[in-house]
Amino acid sequence: MAYHFDSYEALAQHPDCKYAYDVHGEISNLTRRVESLNLVGDMLWPVPLPDFTTFPMSRYEWLTVSADVFLMRFISVVDCAMLVINEVFECKLDASKCSIGNLRKSEVPNSVTDLLGAMMVAQGSLRPERNRRFHHGAERGFTQDDMIFRTAALMEHRGGVAGTDSFGRPLNMERSFREGLVELQKEFNAASRKLVRQLNNLYDLLEPEFERRFAPRFKAGPFARSPEVTASE
Repeated sequence: MAYHFDSYEALAQHPDCKYAYDVHGEISNLTRRVESLNLVGDMLWPVPLPDFTTFPMSRYEWLTVSADVFLMRFISVVDCAMLVINEVFECKLDASKCSIGNLRKSEVPNSVTDLLGAMMVAQGSLRPERNRRFHHGAERGFTQDDMIFRTAALMEHRGGVAGTDSFGRPLNMERSFREGLVELQKEFNAASRKLVRQLNNLYDLLEPEFERRFAPRFKAGPFARSPEVTASE
């Protein structure tokens, strides 16, 4: 258990420790989720590029999994940010009900909820795509001739590929793969740059609120420094 307490119940007897612990837990979750975007970057800029004739998945499947990881982890950063706000402002909302609307009802300042709204707007079409992808089974296409690319990628993976695409061009797996990969790379770069700026702004808004709530509890707690005793004249 953290802070040398035997249980959370024992820790909760100290308001300053409980507040710091609860906020730290959600901050840690948000931090891990943001850092996990590095995994997405590694998948979108693979060095060296796998040999897809022997790799456990095809080129098309690599792009599909990369899109899955990107959408799930990127979109959920804002959801994690809401949980941090819930703890800092002590809204006591259940995680499943932690939304911008409910945070507003809990009297979280407009400056914070407006920034959350801007973060969602910045996600653009990615959040609806995430929802369609994970809840409705919808998939994105990666090329102008996506069905041919998907089929040819499976043939390449299973032994060899030959033929032409629907435009009569010889199949070029490298070109099709790059077409899908570059589009994902562009989306990832644009989304990540905005996210970093917005998270920095969010932390700037949350820091004084955390200090305002934590400082008096710490000063009133058992770990506060005792007043200095001065010698009488």
